[in-house]
Amino acid sequence: MRKKIVWVLVSCLMVLSLVVASCAPKEEAKEIEVGEATVVTAPEEAAAEEEEAVAPGPEVPQYGGTFTKAYGMDITRGFDEVYGFHANPTTSIHLTNEELLTGDWARGKSGTGEVAWDMGGNDIWEYKTGGLAESWDFSTPGKMVLNIRHGVHWALNPDSEASRLVNGRELNADDVVYSLTMLRDHPVSYLHGLPGIPTAKISNPDKWTVVIEVDPTLVPTCRTRYLDFASIIPPEVVNKYGDMREWKTSVGTGPFMLVDYVPGAGLTFKKNPNYWGTDPCGLGKGNQLPYLDTVKYLIIPDASTIQAAFRTGKLDVGGATWETYPQFMEQTGGVLLHSTSVFDGGFNTHFDIKNKPFSDVKARRAMMMAIDWEGLKNLFGPDMVINNWPVTYNSAYKAMYLSLDDPDCPASVKELYTYNPDKAKQLLTDAGYPSGLKVNVLCTAAQNDYFSLLMDMWSKVGITLEIKTLDTGSWTTLYQQKRWYGTYNMCYSSMGGLSTALQIGNFWGTSWANATDVTDPYIGEMYTKLQTAIVEEGQKAAMEMHRELMKYVLDQVWAIPYPKAPGYNMWWPWLKNYHGEFSVGNWNEGSWVKWAWIDQALKKSMGY
Repeated sequence: MRKKIVWVLVSCLMVLSLVVASCAPKEEAKEIEVGEATVVTAPEEAAAEEEEAVAPGPEVPQYGGTFTKAYGMDITRGFDEVYGFHANPTTSIHLTNEELLTGDWARGKSGTGEVAWDMGGNDIWEYKTGGLAESWDFSTPGKMVLNIRHGVHWALNPDSEASRLVNGRELNADDVVYSLTMLRDHPVSYLHGLPGIPTAKISNPDKWTVVIEVDPTLVPTCRTRYLDFASIIPPEVVNKYGDMREWKTSVGTGPFMLVDYVPGAGLTFKKNPNYWGTDPCGLGKGNQLPYLDTVKYLIIPDASTIQAAFRTGKLDVGGATWETYPQFMEQTGGVLLHSTSVFDGGFNTHFDIKNKPFSDVKARRAMMMAIDWEGLKNLFGPDMVINNWPVTYNSAYKAMYLSLDDPDCPASVKELYTYNPDKAKQLLTDAGYPSGLKVNVLCTAAQNDYFSLLMDMWSKVGITLEIKTLDTGSWTTLYQQKRWYGTYNMCYSSMGGLSTALQIGNFWGTSWANATDVTDPYIGEMYTKLQTAIVEEGQKAAMEMHRELMKYVLDQVWAIPYPKAPGYNMWWPWLKNYHGEFSVGNWNEGSWVKWAWIDQALKKSMGY
């Protein structure tokens, strides 16, 4: 108890000092020798992934040191993946527990440079490597056979009762089957609610083999969710405590152990001295991982305080928008390194296509063509990306993305993103609304500025918009349960990210991601063809099919895409072997930390 009180007091003092620091006069810029940073510009869709400052070249890794980052929200009771979505709030589990497969760090920017690992949902199988499974066989249709890695032991924290219960024993196939079965069957599990997932048969014919059997058309979905998504946990802990929702029950095979958590203050992770993994590339190839001794996640709800903490070197990484990035660089003497990327998930505005007026595609097209997209740049920045639904551009998935600049992009699609009020008026007349149209949209108060801009634009062609706001909880319930149709003409609602893009869940199926509730028979046919292509021909062939399908999907205008501005991921030059990665693999946020290290001498020389 005394320890927790001290930490809370320290955290409060830190916040106070950061507020003071943020108000203090700006220090003179320091001239720091950090080497030459290179700039990389993506050859396609530069607005989505533009310049990227990369840390100075290869250096010999060092052991020791502490990495610190901040979260704006608490991770209360978010330590059990059954009770929380894998991406958030179960963020801590990506340091303590592992999955069967994971992203290949050696294919990223520390190695061959083939993939940026700059988004959450990267599920490209070409870039995966073994995690708790060292090899696999998918050659039999509908059957996935995984060979479990020998020599992986559960971390042993002598100060943890739960850890002592498992006693550092070797992981085996029984643990994997137990974990996957629980995620499949538990009624509140995120996986349990996904179409097709509960139908999988999971077994282990021996201690080192796991077999997952499912209808062949469901293999892509199950492969995505079970293998590089579901964290493996020890049965002993759940059998004794009922679940792992309390931080003290955290036990895993990962590179770090969760050793302390103070609600509202932060989490502390310590190095797992018995971790099995080694560095796969660079001058540290073959080194035992992790390099860091400690990882700290601070809970700081106030955004300005987080910014002050990063600006004064108390955090190793930080984020910025197109508006705040220049300020950060000026206030830190221009020494920060950065990368840019566009979030692959997010929200869009969906139409009620079952009822008038938007059962008529002409009315939907009118809404799009009455938007002055250039006029939205004041809100989203000069590099905003507008073609974001049903997929957002990312270099790893570029083969499936239909760019508006592509020569074979249909003219009927391109005109949707071109401001043409006269054509919009004519379309309204053709749809039977010569005197204009009155519509409403469901959202929360946070979207008022955005929809107020659209309201003004639409008014110029005779469209009257009424903004209907609800509290976040009520709004979320309505859109996730699809209970807004008939009452609202449009709804601002969430979309699935790129990891599930080839399952086309944003415009097919029963999940919340298909917010427009598309039931187009042609899309149903293409869903089956896509799943077959993934299994029989591979993801590349399926991506090419998806890109071709976009010529039809975008032309239907089932949703109005929400513009996205590239986000800036920044870090201090003493954080090494880091290039702006977010998730190495499919929604493994923060997993990159096990390869990173701190140049403690450089940090000290910079006065921090």
